[in-house]
Amino acid sequence: MRRLFKHGLGLLGLLLCAVQGAAHAAAPSLRCAWQPAHPVLGYPLRWSIEAANLPGIALFRPTRLGAHWLLQRQTSERSAGGPGRSMQTLNVTLYPMAAGALPLPAVRAGGLECAPRAVRVAASAPGQAPQFIAMRIAPPRPIVGQAVRVDLEVGAGGALDWQAVRVHSDDGLLRPVSTVSTRVAHGGARRAVQSVQWQTWSYTPLRAGTATIRAGLLRATLFGKLLIYPVAPLRVRVRPRPAYWPDDAAVGNARWRVARAPSRLELGATGVLRATLCGVQIGRAALLRLLGQAQPTGRGLRVDAARVSLDAAAAHAVTPIWRIELAVRARAGGRLAYPQVRIPYYDPRRGAPELAVADWGDVRVHDPRPLRLFEACGAIGCLVLLLAVWFKSRRAATPRRA
Repeated sequence: MRRLFKHGLGLLGLLLCAVQGAAHAAAPSLRCAWQPAHPVLGYPLRWSIEAANLPGIALFRPTRLGAHWLLQRQTSERSAGGPGRSMQTLNVTLYPMAAGALPLPAVRAGGLECAPRAVRVAASAPGQAPQFIAMRIAPPRPIVGQAVRVDLEVGAGGALDWQAVRVHSDDGLLRPVSTVSTRVAHGGARRAVQSVQWQTWSYTPLRAGTATIRAGLLRATLFGKLLIYPVAPLRVRVRPRPAYWPDDAAVGNARWRVARAPSRLELGATGVLRATLCGVQIGRAALLRLLGQAQPTGRGLRVDAARVSLDAAAAHAVTPIWRIELAVRARAGGRLAYPQVRIPYYDPRRGAPELAVADWGDVRVHDPRPLRLFEACGAIGCLVLLLAVWFKSRRAATPRRA
């Protein structure tokens, strides 16, 4: 009897231990941690959330993280180890969008919570200079309608391989001028010589005031690892254009490149005047209207047609490069002046209107009509002389009657 009692007590103790162990195993828990412990701007932060024996945790939405973090990737895994036992692991990959103390939101599951935390993000790794990123505009204070140059410079030392960046603005027109190219330039806090990758755009502001140019995220690979850097918006003070200057008129610093024109034309023939206009922002319709006003002062020449087209080099220029052709017909002989093309433009540097003139000089028009008349008269005279000689010889050969 005593032995049975001892065995019963032992079984009861084992049962109590098993129940306590099961209760302990089924206790809910929530743990949140991130790696690395000291994150750096541009490098990923891996946030791990483990929830044991708790209701499921929903995936994060980008709006919940705000503008401080870029949600790059997240995965959720859930496993069950028996009745009332479960484990969910949520792995979130984030990229900081600024240096400093960035908040991570609270995580709640059941009655447990990971409190909000502030993660201190360093601008660069210890002993290294911050990544060189600069966006510039030249000239710095344009006027409305003036095409200016926008450059994005990024330090490209080591094994960094940057991707092209897209920019946009609600206050003006942007057009890419060059893709990613590498140059050696002065940059950084100490203005040291370094390898810099360059992207360029042409920007034409459409309204006065403060214009904002926003660039997308800078993405690069370093030994197969993805790096993502934010680019601060570029804010530009845009000056208004004078009230007397039309909206579609040229703005900038106009330059003509005039091709050599024919120095001699035949009466009735057509010559083509060619020139290239660059340095100003002007549309096709406004340019054709100005070309339509390019008529000679006299009546000896007439402009039959005007054609404009964009030069292939315009894809790599800040302002459009227009190729212009004028078909000119000669209507009178003599020495005549070719028509001039006058392009009025507003020069933002001088703050005053200017005039760019394309002048092809003079042309000598040959009128063949007097020569042809002289030739016709000579031919008629020769014919009359031949007829006279023939008639005289005919009369001399005819015998006279007695």
